[in-house]
Amino acid sequence: MCRSRTEYAISAIYPPAMSKATQDAHRDTRRRFEQWAKNPLCQANVLSAVHNVAMADVAQREGGKPTMGQSPFAIARGQTFERSLFRNGAEVLLAALKKAGVLPEAASGLEDFRLRMNGGKCKSLDEALERTAALFADLAAGKAGVQPALVAGATVRIPGGIMLPEALLVLDALVVRHDDALPTLMVGEIKTYPDRGGHTDPTELATARAQAGVYVHGLDLVLDELDLASAFKVAREGFLVLSRPGFNKPSIRAGEDLRYQAERAKRGFQRLRDAAAQLPPIEVPARFDAIAAAATEYCEACVSFCDRADVCRSRALASGDPAVLGDDVARFLGAVSLPRTIELMNGATPATPAESDLSRRVRELEALRSLS
Repeated sequence: MCRSRTEYAISAIYPPAMSKATQDAHRDTRRRFEQWAKNPLCQANVLSAVHNVAMADVAQREGGKPTMGQSPFAIARGQTFERSLFRNGAEVLLAALKKAGVLPEAASGLEDFRLRMNGGKCKSLDEALERTAALFADLAAGKAGVQPALVAGATVRIPGGIMLPEALLVLDALVVRHDDALPTLMVGEIKTYPDRGGHTDPTELATARAQAGVYVHGLDLVLDELDLASAFKVAREGFLVLSRPGFNKPSIRAGEDLRYQAERAKRGFQRLRDAAAQLPPIEVPARFDAIAAAATEYCEACVSFCDRADVCRSRALASGDPAVLGDDVARFLGAVSLPRTIELMNGATPATPAESDLSRRVRELEALRSLS
């Protein structure tokens, strides 16, 4: 039986001695998409995600010390939270989704494509891929008795070579509504951080929405490749499943507008394709040096996920990049450096339209402050 180019690449990266469960854990590119979504403007981060080169390894080659390893306690808590949501046919999650208006009251039914090691029913990612594609085909054909309201672990392979050797996504939760002319697919993201009634960390929420936008656009591409795009409506609204402070009960943030995030993912996927073609083959050590030499774009989120954040922050500080003071300051100052901003605030004459605009906005803020 002939093997595809992707299968050869997978076998080269994940040798036969590696258990199937371990291979599947590495093949799921969700973590790499999440890494990319946290800073898609940083070319080094893009290359690291696409080519599956850990930024920790790059940092080590530069003489740094990796500090971003995942906490085993956080991983265990996340797994416990997710399993509780899907226990007994997702009884708890379905009730919460109905209460939040994500699903109609009469909705019922769960399709569970999670791997067995995660509490699901599938033996492997390949089985999850096949069962997800079969479900989409049955829903498109209106097969009798196939009307699940919720899909756990829907697994899709995104075409186009945007991650190497393949781009696999496992969706936390996918709602299927059947109250329109076409089945409507709605993406949901499950996060363990608590919903604090409007005071949830905005950076974490923004990251979750960016990830959900990736899945929305990914579904568009997958359905198109399966020739099923006209048989479904992929909603531009999604939902977040957060925990409640102090205990593992779900809090649903419904009506999350994902139009911008999906469009951003569409544009970003082209950058991923370009990055996939940019570096040498997988076995060439020069990948590390290429990532280290790639352009960086420091931002506030970098300190929470990237092992090279200290290096990039030092460079940004040396160049007067406003991002070192946070994303809000970077947005306010725009293209004007910190040293030049100080000069303008001390009375220097603006030399560019950007400096003139900044000076105007600073004067307006000072006027407002004098009135308070």
